[in-house]
Amino acid sequence: MANKGMRILHINTARSWRGGEQQIAYLIAELAQQNTQQFVVCIKDAPFYHWCLANNIPVKGLKKRSSLDLSFASSLKKFSQKNKVAIWHAHDAHAHGFAVYANAFFGAKTPIVVSRRVDFPVAGSWLSAFKYNHASVKKILCVSSAIAEIVKAKIKNPAVLEVVHSAIDHTKFRHLQKGKLRSELQLSADLKIVGNIAALADHKDHLTFINTAEILNALHPDLYFVIAGDGELRATLEAKVAEKGLEEKFSFLGFRPDVPAIIADFDVFLFTSKTEGLGTSILDALAAVIPTVATAAGGIPEIVENEKTGLLCPIGDAQALAQATEKVLSTPALAASLINRASDKLAFFSLENLGLKTYEQYQLVLY
Repeated sequence: MANKGMRILHINTARSWRGGEQQIAYLIAELAQQNTQQFVVCIKDAPFYHWCLANNIPVKGLKKRSSLDLSFASSLKKFSQKNKVAIWHAHDAHAHGFAVYANAFFGAKTPIVVSRRVDFPVAGSWLSAFKYNHASVKKILCVSSAIAEIVKAKIKNPAVLEVVHSAIDHTKFRHLQKGKLRSELQLSADLKIVGNIAALADHKDHLTFINTAEILNALHPDLYFVIAGDGELRATLEAKVAEKGLEEKFSFLGFRPDVPAIIADFDVFLFTSKTEGLGTSILDALAAVIPTVATAAGGIPEIVENEKTGLLCPIGDAQALAQATEKVLSTPALAASLINRASDKLAFFSLENLGLKTYEQYQLVLY
């Protein structure tokens, strides 16, 4: 049944801009092509709030005092009713909670679609059980099959679970020019770059990246290591690099808006997460035709098929990661084969698929 002008409210409570916020931005752009009317409730003055203003997305900025802030839930209902919203899409755990509270305690009666992007288990508390199994939650969209299996353990009705993979903008990686990062860091042409792009958070396990770098550096003095991303662990990680005497072989680039240009100069993308919903940074690497070595965490194996589209290693195993990275660096034919096979895989993770599959789930909820 065709729907004209479906009115959708996206709810996001992040105070920073990370991968989840980029996925929401991509989704909003794709849904705009489906004759929808979209609104956003998010944290006032957060990066996503300013993105909405800059892109003329109707937005309500709210304060969040805690994950149990019922005033947030009440305001959510009022903004939704004012704009005659038909469906809520909660994009993080706190957004999920507020949407359920608005229905349960304030009589909103609005169907909820939840996005689940993290691969750690759903909490075993009564409150989590209440949130995930509330009648208003009609769909839980998991960004990988691995996440769907994890969430399934806590869901009374598994039929609400659907897999809608995250996506990247492939157009950003067309006609890439190499050399920007090498020029910026003043690296000679004979140095090979092993890089990582991820927020400096514990679950990204940059300590294992550094341990792997230490092993590789002892074997290959012609390597240089970079990490792009920022976060609360930056000082700790920089101290670890100094402790290992790797300062001259290591750069922390901070948050970078120019990821395609940065990643184009990598010789190997080394991704060491210990938990990961899917790993869109790996998609970035593959789109930039950079061979990937990664841990088999969460949804990563849905992108990286071992010895087909990349090399997979056990979580936290620096020795195995170093051996796999050395194998890629020393075997050009292997690197070329991994990249060639990854091209078909990439087509699946398109923005068009993200938008169409999400819109189909909305329609199933409403009709």
